[in-house]
Amino acid sequence: MPGPWENLPDPVRTPPRSAVRTASRLGLGLWLGVLVGLTVLLFGLSRLFPNSLGGGDTANLLQLVGWFALLSSSLLFVRQVNLKHAARTTLIWVGIAGVLMLGYAWRDPLLEMGLHLRGQLIPGYPVASGAGELTLSEDEAGGYQVIGSVNGTAVRFLIDTGASDIVLTGKDARAAGIDLDTLDYGRAVATANGITHGASVMVKELKVGHLVLTDVKVSVQREGLGVSLLGMSFLRQLKSFGFGQHKMVLRW
Repeated sequence: MPGPWENLPDPVRTPPRSAVRTASRLGLGLWLGVLVGLTVLLFGLSRLFPNSLGGGDTANLLQLVGWFALLSSSLLFVRQVNLKHAARTTLIWVGIAGVLMLGYAWRDPLLEMGLHLRGQLIPGYPVASGAGELTLSEDEAGGYQVIGSVNGTAVRFLIDTGASDIVLTGKDARAAGIDLDTLDYGRAVATANGITHGASVMVKELKVGHLVLTDVKVSVQREGLGVSLLGMSFLRQLKSFGFGQHKMVLRW
């Protein structure tokens, strides 16, 4: 008759040292294989696209491989593997690394393409169309608006060739840090809609795209103006400006 302890499950057995060594070699082999494959891929891409990683291609390449080595070090602890699944996973990761590398290498053209697309879809965002040149798209009303900044605060401007000055609405002026209560609103300002009165004030910086002006004289209209204006005092500081094919080009 069997004893009371004979049907109990076997105790957990410690795997033999040979199995542990085999598992360690397997994980190490997988890890080294992935690192070698990634290094070869990145080196090949860096040769195809010189200086795509910055000033020190070799140093940056080693840094990328080092980060990947750290993130993938969990492969060292793999004890058994499905070779088909492992190959598929490795190819996926190598493909992701390649796409990221290509995106980094072509970051400037891709950024320019994105900005151009944004300028087409959302009139008001200036697109750098050349050195010292910005292009604006016509809005639905047939005018030209541009999103710039005053003292680091985003401001939407309407380009108004009938306005004599750069004119800020009270709301935009207040957002840019101007105290409206201390201003004298006795200055006459010509706009496309006639003569209005505003207050003169100096702002530290006015920026439109890559064009940056410092210590700029502007007029502030406390009320009655729906949008801030870039008038002739701004346009005269450009080298030239022109219109064509529903576009406005600013050059400086």
